[in-house]
Amino acid sequence: MNRDNEKINKIKDYEKIAAGEVIERPANVVKELIENSIDAGAKEIRIIIKKAGKTLIQVIDDGKGIPPDDMELAFERYTSSKINSFDDLEKLSTLGFRGEALASISAVSQIEIISRIKKNERGLQLFIEGGKVLRKKEMSCPIGTNIKVKNLFYNIPARKKFLKKDYTELGHITDIIQRYSLAYPDFQFIYQHNELTILNCPASNDLKTTVFHIYGKNIAKFMEYIDYSEKGELFKIYGLVGQPQISKKDRTKSSFFLNRRYVISDIIFRAIKEAYKGTLMINKHPFFILFLELNPSSIDFNIHPKKLYIKFEREDYVYNRVYTIIRDFVEEKFMKQEPKYLDIELEDFIPKEELVEELSSKTQQSETENLETEKAILKTDAIVETEENIIDESVQLHLSEDIINHKPFKKQIPETFLREKFIKKEDFPKVRLISSTGQLSNKIYIVLEGFNETNEPGLYILDQHAASERINKEKLLESYKSSKTSKQKLISPLKIDVSHSEKFFLSDHLGEIKKLGFDFEHFGGNTFILRELPTIIGKVPDINVIKDIIADITKIGKDKSFSEVKEEIINYLACHKSIRGGDDLSLENIRDLIIELADCKDSYHCAHGRPTLRFLSFKELDKLFKRKV
Repeated sequence: MNRDNEKINKIKDYEKIAAGEVIERPANVVKELIENSIDAGAKEIRIIIKKAGKTLIQVIDDGKGIPPDDMELAFERYTSSKINSFDDLEKLSTLGFRGEALASISAVSQIEIISRIKKNERGLQLFIEGGKVLRKKEMSCPIGTNIKVKNLFYNIPARKKFLKKDYTELGHITDIIQRYSLAYPDFQFIYQHNELTILNCPASNDLKTTVFHIYGKNIAKFMEYIDYSEKGELFKIYGLVGQPQISKKDRTKSSFFLNRRYVISDIIFRAIKEAYKGTLMINKHPFFILFLELNPSSIDFNIHPKKLYIKFEREDYVYNRVYTIIRDFVEEKFMKQEPKYLDIELEDFIPKEELVEELSSKTQQSETENLETEKAILKTDAIVETEENIIDESVQLHLSEDIINHKPFKKQIPETFLREKFIKKEDFPKVRLISSTGQLSNKIYIVLEGFNETNEPGLYILDQHAASERINKEKLLESYKSSKTSKQKLISPLKIDVSHSEKFFLSDHLGEIKKLGFDFEHFGGNTFILRELPTIIGKVPDINVIKDIIADITKIGKDKSFSEVKEEIINYLACHKSIRGGDDLSLENIRDLIIELADCKDSYHCAHGRPTLRFLSFKELDKLFKRKV
């Protein structure tokens, strides 16, 4: 595991290096051994685990190996071939640097290690127990290192009993191995537990292939490559960025690598989540596998015992650069090009680019089929009698006669009558025709017919509230930016009393709030006069509604600058006066809604990131019904 066969030495100023390796569970051991193998230049790393690492952790690599004279020294504290002194941390290029990992591991386990360097024909084997070398011998072995860590915490029963159940410990181990497989897709990682192969990532040099091996096809196909670098300064971002539809509830699912070291950085995670704003649903986090390369001298890796957390020299600079780069990418890929990602996820889904074929010309039924369908639907024994919609007996008789005599009945029976009645048949679901407007009975969704970006025919399902919210948000945003909000002047200004916190919020942000269309004037004490409000609010509302708005935007803006919460406040206002689920819409209302949505910059997400509409192609319907496509 030694890097470039450099001599292992005692580190000078080792007391300045952060608290040593913390071996709390098997996953910590796996992490340290994998990092050593990577530092040794290995290209194939095999990890063998038994009983979730409690009885065996074995890591085999084809790296440069450890010189025999340095083998015992490698298990002493503060010894390393990677750095010579504390000052070397300024130019750190290795994963390991403390010189404590092997010493810490050997102190709580039984170790067997075999290692050979290229210039030697034979390698050296050591047996270590509780930190003491019991015996050693030369033996034939391939170049590289093979280390076995047995019976972890055998000599510390108190710590051993605090280990979790096997599936929990195995989950932590698997997580670490997956992270490093992603960090080094050009390496081959083979991972086995109790003789079962869990992961076998070939050395592909292709990050997306590694994602496929770890997360599967349905994740890999929804990830986009990003590759950005700046001239004149080492600042490079590359990797894979996930489309909004594969966002996660937990941010820890994503991976961030700094100079190819897996780390956790609140600054980076916040910057990336902020960059996705407007595309994600509430309480969702973007999924990504991103690499950032910076000058090592601008990073402090030496602040956490497990080397998981880091500190940037210029935190604001890093935050702003990452946010801007990812935001530009999100706007270009996931907002402007959103339509191609809107298909409903079905079993065995095939990406759009694989489905570009000749469109089927058979999109309508024949007149004969339609007539037979109408006859079947209108049979008198197939009509549900509900308390609200009971069909008059004379009407039923009239219908029966029409069917028997094959009379055209469309002119005689109102369309609303035909649509409102459910069809009832034994062993058949209760169904009815949708409304003539396409609005479903729950008054939330509207069914539309149309074509996607590849001119493929199918159905769109529109969420009326989400669509209205997006329209309102863009109107408010545009008005705010141009300071030309569409306002309505109140004939009788409203006098409003607010709380102390609301008073301070309004007083501090009167100018910004005015850009949103609310013209408040401080009257004295905790009282304000409202003279204007945005037309989007509609007719002059009850004073309590205005009070609720003030309370809510004050809560949103608490302890934050207005610029930080501006969009959240706009989202709130957009939602506040949008069409609601349950609102009955006319054909004219629906058409206007669609036209206004089409004019939006981002037509495919509501203010909070939910989809406004989804597409289901006729081909996908054919697949559902097992028709030949």
